[in-house]
Amino acid sequence: MKQTHPNPCHRLEADRRRGVFFALAILSMLAALTFVGMSVDLGMITVTKTRMQGAADAAALAAAQEIVVAVREAGEAGITDVQAVQALSAQQARDMAEHVCDLNGFYIDPDTDVELGSRLLGSDGQTYQETWGSPPYNMVRVTIRKDNEDLTAPDAELRLSFAPVIGKRSHTLTTQATAFIESRDIVAVLDYSGSMAYDSLIYSGTINRLGLAQVESSLDDIWDALVASNVTFSDDAATVKFPSGGFGGINSYAGTYISSNDVDTVYTTLGLDDDGSGSSGNYWDGWSSGYSSGLGTTYYTNYAYGYYWLVLESGPYSSYLWYNTNGGSSYYYYGDLYDYPGAGSGSSSPIPFPQEGKTGVDGTLNGKPSASESETMWKDYIDFVMTDSSLNAYGYGKTYGYRTLMHYLISEQMMNHQSEDLWRAPIYPHHAVKEGMTLFATFLDNLGYGDHLGLVTYATTSRRQIGLWDDGVEVTVDLNGEHLTDDYTAIDTIQVHKQPGHYDRATGMGYGLEDAIELIDEQGRYGAQKYILLMTDGQPNQYPYGFDENSLPPDWDWDELTDFDGDGVADFTIDSSYGSWDSNWRAALYAFMIAEQAKEAGIVVHTISVGSGADTDLMSAIAGMTGGSHLHVPGGTTIAEMEADLEAAFALLAGRVPPARLVPGDN
Repeated sequence: MKQTHPNPCHRLEADRRRGVFFALAILSMLAALTFVGMSVDLGMITVTKTRMQGAADAAALAAAQEIVVAVREAGEAGITDVQAVQALSAQQARDMAEHVCDLNGFYIDPDTDVELGSRLLGSDGQTYQETWGSPPYNMVRVTIRKDNEDLTAPDAELRLSFAPVIGKRSHTLTTQATAFIESRDIVAVLDYSGSMAYDSLIYSGTINRLGLAQVESSLDDIWDALVASNVTFSDDAATVKFPSGGFGGINSYAGTYISSNDVDTVYTTLGLDDDGSGSSGNYWDGWSSGYSSGLGTTYYTNYAYGYYWLVLESGPYSSYLWYNTNGGSSYYYYGDLYDYPGAGSGSSSPIPFPQEGKTGVDGTLNGKPSASESETMWKDYIDFVMTDSSLNAYGYGKTYGYRTLMHYLISEQMMNHQSEDLWRAPIYPHHAVKEGMTLFATFLDNLGYGDHLGLVTYATTSRRQIGLWDDGVEVTVDLNGEHLTDDYTAIDTIQVHKQPGHYDRATGMGYGLEDAIELIDEQGRYGAQKYILLMTDGQPNQYPYGFDENSLPPDWDWDELTDFDGDGVADFTIDSSYGSWDSNWRAALYAFMIAEQAKEAGIVVHTISVGSGADTDLMSAIAGMTGGSHLHVPGGTTIAEMEADLEAAFALLAGRVPPARLVPGDN
C-alpha cells in the first residue's frame, strides 16, 4: 500500500482561513456588543425621555391648575383684582411644578425651568397670541433638563451603560410641556320680567318675607335716586321731572291721607291742578294781606288744598312758600316761589306728571305731558291709590305721597315706553342683578383671559342686545355686529340702562335660551369653551303655540337626560302635573328642551335662581343636564343680603374658568 503525506500548502491555507474567521468573529462580536450597547442605551434614552415628558406634562397641568384654583377662589370671595391674584398664584404654580417633578424623580429649577405667560384666543377662534413673562397668567411651560456635564448634579446628563464602546459616557435630554386655561364664550341670559320688581313693591308676599319697613325704605331709595338724577323733560330742560319738593300735596314719603272717594276732589285738594303758572302769576285766588311779623310783611291764605299757607312780601325769606297742617304758628318750608302769588283771577295748568312715555317700544320720548295728559295721568294714579287692595291692606290706601307714587309707577307703568326713567332707580331684585352683572363684566375684564361676553334678555319674548340707543339715555353703544365681544364695558353699559319689565312682563325663558344658542352658533369661536349663564326669579310661562310633550324629539329619553344619581332612573321630569300656580308646564318643558339643545351643542349652562318664586327644580335640572352649576339666592331677610348673595353668585361663576389643558404638540 502506498503511503501519502498532506500537502503543506493546503495546511497553510486552512490556518489562514481559521485566522480570518477568528478575526471576523471578534469583529462580529464587537459589532454585536456595540449594537446591543447602543440598543440598551437608546432604550434607556427613550424610556427616560418618555418619563421626563410625562413628568413635564403632569407638572405643567398641575402648575396651571394652581392658577385655575386661585381664580376660582377669587370669584368665590368676590375679589375683582384678579391680576393681583394671578401674580400671587405664580409662585404657587412654580412650587407645584417643582413638587410634581420631584415626585417623578426629576429636578427642575422653578425660577428658570417654569415660565408663565398668557395665551389668548384670536377672533378667528383658531390662532393664539402668546406672551411670556407678564400677566395675565393663564399659561405655564415646564422644561425638564438633563444637560449638566457634572454627573453628580441632580440635572446631570443621562449615564449610558455601554458608552465606552462608542466613546461617549452620557447623553443630554430636554423635554417641555405647556398647559393653559382656555378662553370662554359666555352669553348671559337675564330675566327682565315684571316680577324682577316685586321686592320693591307693597305686595303681601314681599312684606311677609322682608317686612314693611324694608319695602318702605326701598321705595324711599327709589324716590331719592330719581330726585338725585335731576332729569328734565326732553322738550323742557327747565322743568325737573322729580323735584325735591314733590308735587303739590304729594310732598312726603309717607304721604297725606285724604278720605274722599271722588278722584276730582282729591286731585284738587292735592293742588295737582295748579302749577303756579297762571296768567297773573297766581298759585290760587283769595290771598289775604296786611299781616305783619318780625319776618316781614306777610301775605297768606287761611286754608287751601289741606294746608295753611304763608308767603313773605319782603325780607330774606320773601322768595319762599311756607305751610303747616294744623293751623298753628309753626310753618314749614315748601318750595321756592317762581311767581309772586298776587290777588286776582288767572288761568292755571296742572303740575306735569313726572314721566312722558314713548311712542312705543324703543320709540322716541313724547315730551312733557300736556295739561290734559297730566290731569289724566294724575287721576289714574289717584284712582289706583284709592282702590288698590295691597296698598289698603298695609295702611297706604288713599294716602298720596312718594311711596305710593313709586309703587304705582313700578307696578302699573313699569315698561320703559311707559316710564322712561325707572332704570335710574334701585328697583329689586333687578338692581341686584345689575350689580352682579357689573361685577361679572369687571371680573372678566380684569381676568384678561380673552373671554367673550354677550347679553340676551327675556320677558314675554327675548332679545339679543346689540347696542344702546334708547331715547332719553345720555350714552349710546353700538356693538357693530359683534354681539359676542370682549368689550365688557359696552355690555355692562347696556344692561345698566334697563329696568324690570323693560319690554314687557311675562317670562319666556325658553326663548332666551334659544337666542343664546343661536348667538354662540353664529359668533362663537372654534377654540373657546361655550357657556350660558341663565338667571331667573320666577317660572317660565311663555312657549310657542301648540307646543306640548308631542313636540319633543322622537329619541327623547328622560332616564338618560336626568339620571343625575346614576341609578338608571330619571331624577327630573316635566308633564302636565308639573309646576305651581304661576307656572306653565308647557313653558317649563319648552325651556328644558332648548337647554337639551345647548347640551348637544357642547354648551355648559350655569343657572342662578333668585327668591322663593323661582323654579329651582327646573334651574337645577338644566344645570345638571348640561354639566353646569346651579346657584340659588333665597332672597335673605334684607335687600342688602340679597344683593350681596347675587353679587357673590355672579362673581363665583365669572371665576369658574375651565380646567387647564396641554397645548397640543408642545414637547
